[in-house]
Amino acid sequence: MHKIIFSSILVSVIALGAGCASSRPVKEQAYAKLSDHRTFEYEFPAVWKGIESAFREYKVSDRNPDQVDDLEIKKLKKRTLETDWIYAQSRDKYIEYKVNGSPRKKYLQTRIKYSVKAESQIGGTDVSIKTDEQIEKLKEDGSPAGYDSVDHVDSSRANEVLDKINQAILSAAP
Repeated sequence: MHKIIFSSILVSVIALGAGCASSRPVKEQAYAKLSDHRTFEYEFPAVWKGIESAFREYKVSDRNPDQVDDLEIKKLKKRTLETDWIYAQSRDKYIEYKVNGSPRKKYLQTRIKYSVKAESQIGGTDVSIKTDEQIEKLKEDGSPAGYDSVDHVDSSRANEVLDKINQAILSAAP
């Protein structure tokens, strides 16, 4: 009986040790934190058209309110949008490894969801973007092993979306 318990504990300890040894720590580039909100000095309908234009390439999973005609959008003071997962390569999260003694760096795959909130205020429309980011886990052989949430999201993603919204507003027909 004691041999069975001892062997099961030994197997558990070996499995735990092997699991810890095979996972590489994810490292993060040290970049400056960028803004995830901006107040655009335009009316709500113009800003929302810019938001829709910036997210045209992505699958939008939720809008609140969902359907709005041209008359209703002029009366709206607040609206939200949420995307489905967007897959990309991380700009700031990577693992390090060695090949023949030479250090290497592999940037990990990431998936991102954006939640956008636009709200009218005096002088313009405030837009804030919340980013949900998950990073790909890798097995020791480099094959994918699912995704994990990250502690620090890449702030450049939200800031880039704000710049796209600004460009869409500026390039829109008057």
